Amino acid sequence: MAAHALPGTILRIHRQAREFRLAVGFGAALVCFAAAPVGAQPAATGRVTGTVVEKGKTPIEFANVIILGTKLGTMTDANGNFVLTSVQTGTVQVQVQPLGYDKQVQTVQVNAGATSQVSFNFGESKVVKQIEEIEVTAAKRIDTKSSSSVQNLSAEKLREIPVDNLKDAVGTKAGVVAQGGELHVRGGRGGEVKFQVSGVENSDPLLGRSAGIATLAIAGTDIISGGFDAEYGNALSGVVNVSTREGTDRFGGEVRWDTDRYGDPTKTFNNFDRVTFGFGGPTPFRNLTYFATYEGTFSDTYLRSTLTKPSTTVLDFLQFGNRQQNIINTNFKLAYRMNPRNKVTLETIQNRSINTPYSHMWSRDGFVKVNYDTASHRKVYGSWSATKVDSTYQPANMPDHFPTQDDKYHQITAVWTNQISDKSVITARASSYSYDTGNSVGHKQPWEYDTESPNYWSGNTVVGSENNPYYATHGDYPVYSQRYAATQTFKADFSTRRWRQHTFKTGIETRYDHVRDLNLTLPNAETGGEPGGSRSDFVNYAPQGSAYVQDRWEFEGLVLNLGVRYDMFTPGISVLDQELQSGKRYKQQLSPRLGIAYPISDKDVLSFFYGRTYQNPAYNQVFQARGQSTSILTLGNPDLEPETNIAYQAAVQHLFSRDVSGQFTVFFKDIYGLVTTRQKSLPSGDVVNYYFNADYASSRGFEASIIKSFSHKFSTEINYTYSLASGVASDPNSALQFLNGNQLYLPISEQALDWDQRNTLSLQAVVREPGRWGFRVLWQYGSGFPFTPAFLNDRRPDPALQNSRRLPANSRLTIDGDKYYKIWGQNMTLFFDARNVLNVSNIASLSYTAFPNQNVNRNGDDYTIYYTQTGRAGGAFLQDINGDGIDDWVPVNDPRVYEEGRNVRLGLSVTF
Repeated sequence: MAAHALPGTILRIHRQAREFRLAVGFGAALVCFAAAPVGAQPAATGRVTGTVVEKGKTPIEFANVIILGTKLGTMTDANGNFVLTSVQTGTVQVQVQPLGYDKQVQTVQVNAGATSQVSFNFGESKVVKQIEEIEVTAAKRIDTKSSSSVQNLSAEKLREIPVDNLKDAVGTKAGVVAQGGELHVRGGRGGEVKFQVSGVENSDPLLGRSAGIATLAIAGTDIISGGFDAEYGNALSGVVNVSTREGTDRFGGEVRWDTDRYGDPTKTFNNFDRVTFGFGGPTPFRNLTYFATYEGTFSDTYLRSTLTKPSTTVLDFLQFGNRQQNIINTNFKLAYRMNPRNKVTLETIQNRSINTPYSHMWSRDGFVKVNYDTASHRKVYGSWSATKVDSTYQPANMPDHFPTQDDKYHQITAVWTNQISDKSVITARASSYSYDTGNSVGHKQPWEYDTESPNYWSGNTVVGSENNPYYATHGDYPVYSQRYAATQTFKADFSTRRWRQHTFKTGIETRYDHVRDLNLTLPNAETGGEPGGSRSDFVNYAPQGSAYVQDRWEFEGLVLNLGVRYDMFTPGISVLDQELQSGKRYKQQLSPRLGIAYPISDKDVLSFFYGRTYQNPAYNQVFQARGQSTSILTLGNPDLEPETNIAYQAAVQHLFSRDVSGQFTVFFKDIYGLVTTRQKSLPSGDVVNYYFNADYASSRGFEASIIKSFSHKFSTEINYTYSLASGVASDPNSALQFLNGNQLYLPISEQALDWDQRNTLSLQAVVREPGRWGFRVLWQYGSGFPFTPAFLNDRRPDPALQNSRRLPANSRLTIDGDKYYKIWGQNMTLFFDARNVLNVSNIASLSYTAFPNQNVNRNGDDYTIYYTQTGRAGGAFLQDINGDGIDDWVPVNDPRVYEEGRNVRLGLSVTF
């Protein structure tokens, strides 16, 4: 036996050594890269270039140029030109003062990885004297050199959009469809949008989600929906690049409180409170600044249940304690400028979320009869009652028996930026982040669960009860999970304009993921001596690496953006070679990117783009149930290939006037190798389902974005998208319908995807008297989402009916405003915020899982069948009410089917 084990051990040692050499190689390349005399344009900073002239033509040499509130500065050359690199993203003030002239100040918007241009025109030289500064706003309306589709959200713009968080703000942009808490960019699946904070991706490698960030901590955001440069990888559909705020040489901050409670605890919409504060400034150490942010959001949501929530009330209206949904986001950032050319930042993000979702089946609060079986020493549940009948009835508040999800997110990022010369910058980043998620009933361990399936509903069906098979009356919801994912990332980037007409970028990245997952159904049951009637348990480690080269060549007005990216992914040393049917342990891809931009007039820029992008599969699809497993539903596949996207786009940017600009884009995408499910036989002879690359999809459409910047006391933004998103399946598990015998045949043709919203329109308008009051309107419209009709006793539905019908269109109007006051020398602002003002009943989702209820969905999906037959949403189940032998529909009015109705909040903030 030992002789047989020895070759396997040797193979494992060889495999470990090979992957260790690979990781060391990438690390060594990174170190060499950081030590080399070349540099990178940091994704979290930008560049400001400009010209200083006299009377519109004569260059002014040796003019002093600085960024107010920072240590950044330079002087103009003999041609009156200047370049400022490593400028923090957001709104900055550029001050220019030539010798013998008054100073001029212009406010400039700086975007991550982009160049902002500004010009200063001075009159005749005169004796210098101290006079009031002249402030001119200079924002870049169109980008004449980019072939990407980028929509910017400055900190100021984000504050003007009446939404709760950054994700909601991204959902208002052209090309983005928000559905069920997920963002779909240009027809892509959820999870194909990658968020970066300070230039580092923070996506969960296990589930594909992204961490939240406090709104006050955001300095600026770039939403890239198409035309990715080669520096962006592992994202099929979109990239959201977030830059965070830094402290300045002056102390300042803001405290804000928003609420929908009006004194009396009963007078509230969602029992909502949000407390936000952010402050920053200098430290006792020279050139070291800080900025700290806290954002706490506490709400019972519009899906309020009777969940027990211990709390303390002070002054009859201040309530302390957890609510149904509790979210805390914090951010702390240190920035140290060692000298004008070197800067180091250290940032930490700490988030916590405790959320108990609403389940209509588990929403009853009453009493259930309890007896004890002396032979088995187990509880025996009898009938349910809304009131306590006698001493044998015990409280049964079912929301207390539904799982609570506890999410913890931690991230620490260090960034070093070295400006080697006026034309070259190097940036090195090191980051570590982790997601730690528990999902359990009352923080119970698996063996502590009270699981009575399939008898959760017996309290409704015994003699003397109401004989309702829908609502659970006792026992714990039979799901338990603990998930953990940690990622360490090291990056180095370089950008230079050393060569005339060229902007050259290159970079390298290494990443190491550690994932752990324990997922149990029927937690207190046992199979094979392990907890769980159905079980997935795995621990894995997997490295990744990438490198890219990008060049922007400018020739007689024509701009060519050309790049190529290399990506490598491996499932790690825990996967044996014989598990890799393809024989390829290392999945390697080259993705070319080609973009062309050409100004066809002084107000128009035409651009084209072609590119390939890849995205690695989520690790739950790679490793699920590969450890200890029983009753496997879908087996992870360590031989999965990255999904592939081939994208084309053509765009026109047009400057209508000084304040009004527009971008119009036509796009097309082909997506291959999407993950789906198939079946295979194990050596034991068992047939199991497993993940496999087979599905494909496509999308095409038109986007229009028109922006009027703030002037004459108002601003507007209009975003419209017409798109068609089609594919073989919307979800990797869709094929299980056929594999389990519940569908007529396996679909192979493209049909509308679940998020195929053909028309979306977002209108934002701001009217403001600066320093006095403001008024904002956000109206969002979307045509109906598709749904699949369902019919009674249709045991094997025809896949041709998939998403063949449409739900009604949805719309949402939000109005908010503010009024400024000066009290005791402080700036105070009062807010009101009215959401869904017209109280429109928008359908959020037609149906929800009925697990583990075996008394409903006996003839298909009851909720969907009910809507197909009657046109009424809200859910129902079938039951013979009058005893005629024919089942009747019993509506349940599930509030989850609809989006939130009207909600009005008030707020107060103080800035200092």
